[in-house]
Amino acid sequence: MFTQPTLYLGTMNGQNKITISGVVFYIEEECCKLLTDHLNIIYSSSSAINRKLTVDEQMAEMLLDELREEGKQVITNKEVVHFIERTRNLRKPD
Repeated sequence: MFTQPTLYLGTMNGQNKITISGVVFYIEEECCKLLTDHLNIIYSSSSAINRKLTVDEQMAEMLLDELREEGKQVITNKEVVHFIERTRNLRKPD
């Protein structure tokens, strides 16, 4: 089955909902822009569709791991900063 990398944004009560590779995440409003900007840079850096799908799945897995480690259900600034540090290598060199 062919799927495109997915980034969906929705809002509810101070939290935003994003979907990455079919996985729904809730993120605090204050750090949503930081995460979505980073994801958009990564998506624009990925040239081949297969690479985009792989990157999409890896990012969803990393965010799930972040939440499991912290025992949380909502992504906060701490998880976003750590996620950006871990995925900085997926971005185009500046």
